[in-house]
Amino acid sequence: MNKALFLDRDGVLDDLTHHENGEWGAPLRPETVHVLPDAADAVKRAAEAGWLIFVVSNQPDAAKGKTTFALQHAVHDELLRQLGEVPIREFFYCFHQSSDGCSCRKPSPYFVIQAARRYGVDLGQSWFVGDVDTDVECGRRAGCRTALLEYPHSRSRRGTQRPDWVCRDLDHFVRALTAQTSPDDTRSED
Repeated sequence: MNKALFLDRDGVLDDLTHHENGEWGAPLRPETVHVLPDAADAVKRAAEAGWLIFVVSNQPDAAKGKTTFALQHAVHDELLRQLGEVPIREFFYCFHQSSDGCSCRKPSPYFVIQAARRYGVDLGQSWFVGDVDTDVECGRRAGCRTALLEYPHSRSRRGTQRPDWVCRDLDHFVRALTAQTSPDDTRSED
């Protein structure tokens, strides 16, 4: 069986953007996509250490009327361009709003379980890495260990879930994971 890292997208691989309504959220246009420092290198190091990499992300902005599906696809293409040759096996996006009642929106583990079946992943040996509580809940519900990244602009969307690890960013998490550092050593200092 394979081991995997399931990554949220925004706040993990790329920056959130400041929207007109004053909230921070996913990039709505390709020119607002900015890959976080060291994120691409962290993904490459994790893959070299034997981890399969997947991205699992809620992307409801077109359904909410904030952007179009064409622009969402352009954002994805720009993310891929900026990441370069990173070994991400598959991206799983839920394009629904929470009010749609779909089965694929996090914290549902739907996409994690789909990926595990498709790629022979042992979820008990895998991690879900994100920057908000729904990521931690999704990982737990799937049977993964969980890591919460302390991305500054998503602070208001966390605090009710207890992850296995807390790290500054994806690079910090992957360095600790590949060095087999204990979870206590990865907790960031306030």
